[in-house]
Amino acid sequence: MSKILISARSLRKSYGKRNSKFEALRGVTLNIHEGESVAIIGKSGSGKSTLMHLLALLDKPTRGEITLNGHPTAKLRARKLNTIRNKKFGFVFQSFFMNPNDTVLNNVILPLKIAGVGYRERHRRAVSALKTVDLDDKRNNKASDLSGGQKQRVCIARAIVNGPKVIFADEPTGNLDSATGDKIINLLFKLNREKGITLIIVTHDQDLANKCQRQINIKDGRIVSDSSADVEQDDDGDEEIREIVAESEDDDDEDATPDKFEGDNNIDGMLDQKHPVHHINIEEDEEDL
Repeated sequence: MSKILISARSLRKSYGKRNSKFEALRGVTLNIHEGESVAIIGKSGSGKSTLMHLLALLDKPTRGEITLNGHPTAKLRARKLNTIRNKKFGFVFQSFFMNPNDTVLNNVILPLKIAGVGYRERHRRAVSALKTVDLDDKRNNKASDLSGGQKQRVCIARAIVNGPKVIFADEPTGNLDSATGDKIINLLFKLNREKGITLIIVTHDQDLANKCQRQINIKDGRIVSDSSADVEQDDDGDEEIREIVAESEDDDDEDATPDKFEGDNNIDGMLDQKHPVHHINIEEDEEDL
């Protein structure tokens, strides 16, 4: 059994209060192992996207605990969360969240700018990522000139440009025709097989889910089935993630992690179509990181 990368215990997430209270998750417990391909399956409103957002540290549970390589994440400050998401997680969404008026290359480079990577190195990494998705010849094109399938491939290039341990994909083929969608899925699974990237896909498509090693079915905020015979084990996991989390635990700064991270310089804005990815304040992030 491979290393446990992400562990969730008794996760609950609710919205609203009293009579308007809605429980999106109702006590979810699971482990995600390094290198797995996992499908989280459910109908609209089942809680599957909420679960992904919690596992990706994009939101905080109302109750319960999420650990990363055995380290609790609840008390991590916003800066450390941003660092983990930027360096170790990649995101592919149904909506592309690209700057349509910028070049393909600059869209892919964005996470590297946020991470403070130097010009030459971020250019090298971005070109390499575009070659991986067979779009190197489109690097100087505007994003608005691309087809839907090409835009999603650019999003995958952006997701892998920092060498992530995990790719979270939320309905990655939802806006694509079936033939183009198959190409995108094949690319994601190729990255999982050849680079060992853990792949977590949220979908309502059973055919897509069946291509994953593991299928987790969720209904009304609860896991109703899990194809994995999950076995827990002690493991240090990825050293860089461990160091980032441990450093934050040892930090004496009294700033607590806010429920909503301030400013536009974090990936949360990518979840809101009113605040697409190109609104991120790059200069502010380079100073923070």
